Amino acid sequence: MKQEMPRIPNSNYNLFKKGSKLILSAATFGVVAAGSFQGVNYVVNNYNKENTTVQSTNVVNTSTSSTSNVSKVAQNCMPSIVSITNVSVSDVQNYFSMYGNNSRSNPFTQQESTSVGSGVIINKQNGEIDILTNYHVIKNAKTLTCTLADNTNVKATVKGVDEDRDLAVISIKTSDLSEDTLKQIAIATIGDSDKLQVGEQVVAIGNALGYGQSVTTGIVSATNRSVSTSSDTDKSQSYIQTDAAINPGNSGGALLNMKGELIGINSAKLSDTDVEGMGYAIAISDVKDSINTMLQGKDVSKSSTQSSYYSQYNNNEEEYDDDDSTSPFDFWN
Repeated sequence: MKQEMPRIPNSNYNLFKKGSKLILSAATFGVVAAGSFQGVNYVVNNYNKENTTVQSTNVVNTSTSSTSNVSKVAQNCMPSIVSITNVSVSDVQNYFSMYGNNSRSNPFTQQESTSVGSGVIINKQNGEIDILTNYHVIKNAKTLTCTLADNTNVKATVKGVDEDRDLAVISIKTSDLSEDTLKQIAIATIGDSDKLQVGEQVVAIGNALGYGQSVTTGIVSATNRSVSTSSDTDKSQSYIQTDAAINPGNSGGALLNMKGELIGINSAKLSDTDVEGMGYAIAISDVKDSINTMLQGKDVSKSSTQSSYYSQYNNNEEEYDDDDSTSPFDFWN
């Protein structure tokens, strides 16, 4: 599944040369791999699994060494990060049928594709472990597979979505995990993104390029940065801007402060030959109500969002352009 995100109007970026392509690229799609993960581990004693405690990530004590802090943040928080593989089916133009007898009745054919993203474990309740990610990571999913910190693969289901804010909660069953796996994963500690200051160091963790979890670091370049995510509507959302590397596969992953607290969900990057180090994350404090609704197994409806949001789940199919002709790697052209 490949996606080309819409252009940002040139009027908002006068410092760039005329005709420059400025594309807000969802950092997940475009990484396509063949095959699927192997099956999940099954164990007999579901009662013990349900009562096995999943630890919370530890808050890091600050020190004078920035490198040491990043290492501690990564060590403490990576157990709460998961990789997500989305096997989806979409309709594509059946060019061969254009000259056949079935061209009018069957102009499209279904094509299966695989894409990757990231997620953050935020909750454990009622025999389920809940994972926060981007909506575009799980969009049109036929099957979802999560890879946990110990490389265990497990099937996931969608629990609730907020399409307008590009968020989703998916869940996995504790009965599908071994007790050893439950001891190795962790629940992220939620921070307060409202307290972020420009210049503050942050750490991004996610499944970059589908290679597995990787860590990048940078600073908060700006807060409350309003960015349009669609050329078809006037939709815009407020983001944390960071120069920490955000690459395809990082979508849905964690942006963390130096205490190891989750303060953002990495979602997009601005890319052009003249642009470097402009990544965007959804501020966690802005979407707490939305997350709580999704944790209840509900989709966030139009009436419960801000007035600038326009659609309910499955009502707006145009938020992300599914044109397969251009991948996120084409923005340098």
